[in-house]
Amino acid sequence: MLLGTVTQQPRDVRDYDIDFGEWFPVDDTVLTAAVTVEPAGLTVTYAIQHPRVKVWIQDGVIATSHKVTVVAYTNDGRAKEVELKVRIKDF
Repeated sequence: MLLGTVTQQPRDVRDYDIDFGEWFPVDDTVLTAAVTVEPAGLTVTYAIQHPRVKVWIQDGVIATSHKVTVVAYTNDGRAKEVELKVRIKDF
């Protein structure tokens, strides 16, 4: 599921909260996440703040759209995959 597209400059460091609460029952807790980036060149770190996964995005290749994929896994064995497109533009 594509959440949307954001544009940032190559030296920006920005964070985005992905709320998984609408996909999981209230009593099912997000325990882990997996984050991937295509193509390489974007730096992404994350923290779990149930029911959200906060991703920090920086760097990137100018004039490139990167796809950040986040998969959240719960204590009851559920998983949900979402994507965010990040356009890098030097204004």
